[in-house]
Amino acid sequence: METLLLLWIGWSNFGLATNNNALYTFSFLMLLYFAVFSVVSARERHWFWSTLPSKTFLSALVADAVTGTVLTYVGLPGLLPLPWWQTLAIFVYAMVSCLVLNDALKVAMIKWRVLNAVATKPADVTPQIPDPDSNLRPAG
Repeated sequence: METLLLLWIGWSNFGLATNNNALYTFSFLMLLYFAVFSVVSARERHWFWSTLPSKTFLSALVADAVTGTVLTYVGLPGLLPLPWWQTLAIFVYAMVSCLVLNDALKVAMIKWRVLNAVATKPADVTPQIPDPDSNLRPAG
């Protein structure tokens, strides 16, 4: 939903309706940043900052975002370079959408689902096998 809103903002305010190559670049960056920030949020069941990601994981995400940003800033065939402020707008919008809005929704949904699961009476799954030593004891 957030991506459609951002696309509409770009379409109506950034001139994407008249320039297909700029639209392709805008869409690429939007998908890139949303993917990077979604992975950061999805790796943790609680708030994304609850645990620090590994250095390898963080390095891979930063390398991915920087490489994609540099390639679109320099321009590739079919991808028109965007002004820095448009790139920054996409980055900030994706960061806020994923790490604030979606993360809060994720935490609330998990809390709601876990509380509902805990509230129900658990099933007795202990084995109902008689004690084998009970036959060896003398009666009496």
